[in-house]
Amino acid sequence: MSEVIIIQHQATEGPGTIEEEILRAGHQVRRVRIDQGDKVPDDVASVGGLVVMGGSMGVGDQGKLSHLKDEMVLMKKFVQADKPVLGICLGAQLLAAAVGAEVVAGEKEIGWFPVRKLPDAFKDPVLRRLPENFPALMWHGDHFPLPKGAAHLLSTEKCSCAGFRYGKKAYGLVAHLEMTAAMVDEMVAGSRKELAAAGVEVSGILEDTSEHAEPVEELARVMWRAWVGLLG
Repeated sequence: MSEVIIIQHQATEGPGTIEEEILRAGHQVRRVRIDQGDKVPDDVASVGGLVVMGGSMGVGDQGKLSHLKDEMVLMKKFVQADKPVLGICLGAQLLAAAVGAEVVAGEKEIGWFPVRKLPDAFKDPVLRRLPENFPALMWHGDHFPLPKGAAHLLSTEKCSCAGFRYGKKAYGLVAHLEMTAAMVDEMVAGSRKELAAAGVEVSGILEDTSEHAEPVEELARVMWRAWVGLLG
């Protein structure tokens, strides 16, 4: 069995169902809590896979948050070693930047939005079981083009590259598919000022969460199990 590093940036953006499926498969997890002062590890040889979670910071904050650059270096090492990588939201942006894409500020996309599976996703070993269209929680303001040489997997109306695979085992997913309904509620409760500033109705997100979170969680667990299968 393998050890998987999970890098977490904020208390409300934990690995949720991703970690549950990693542990269920018998692998070990080493949680790195950036928000609690943990340092980004640099070991790759003894680790089976890497998961990088979301956060309110962005790729453009590298100058004041040195851990972001360290995370990108670590992700690139895992890609070069052909070991599984999974980046969620900020993690997807960091992965995109690590493999050469430019990440820039753009239109905010906060709430539940329809996600479209693109042709490459239908044959992808991790995403192929997802339906062609499904709702997902999006919560970001930074955007990036498809990295050169990557497979384009998912998109939304506002986010042209909402999911990609680089190489055979590195995945960047902008949507928060790792969250349970309780996690979404907690995130919303701690983000009321941000939501108000963005003109997003809290009641709308909570209503959509009540409708979509449970079925989407089941879809996501199938996907996480497929990613965990890449660990060997």
